[in-house]
Amino acid sequence: MTGERRHKPNAGALDRGGGDSLPLSTTGNQGLDALADAIAERVFQRLTAAQERNKGRLLDVRAAAEYIGRSPAALRHLIAKGAIPCVRRDGRVQLDRHDLDNWVELSKTGV
Repeated sequence: MTGERRHKPNAGALDRGGGDSLPLSTTGNQGLDALADAIAERVFQRLTAAQERNKGRLLDVRAAAEYIGRSPAALRHLIAKGAIPCVRRDGRVQLDRHDLDNWVELSKTGV
């Protein structure tokens, strides 16, 4: 078995939590591989933190519609009939995530 590598389950994969694994390639140089892994981990942490910071409380109509699984036109109709409150500011219509969550909860049937 000289020169053969034994396969370990999930060897060569980077686990990102939640069971997702990314396949990794190796350079054959353990030091270089460790450095690349450390850099990748740091980049991942920074991107994850940036995504969390960008989760604002107010959403525009397009993002809010996507959030509740409706079209922007359907959401505008709900706003116009007063079913969902909105924030009108500087010519923009924005919706509060908490109001959208509340609307979803109130729309549930059989609870």
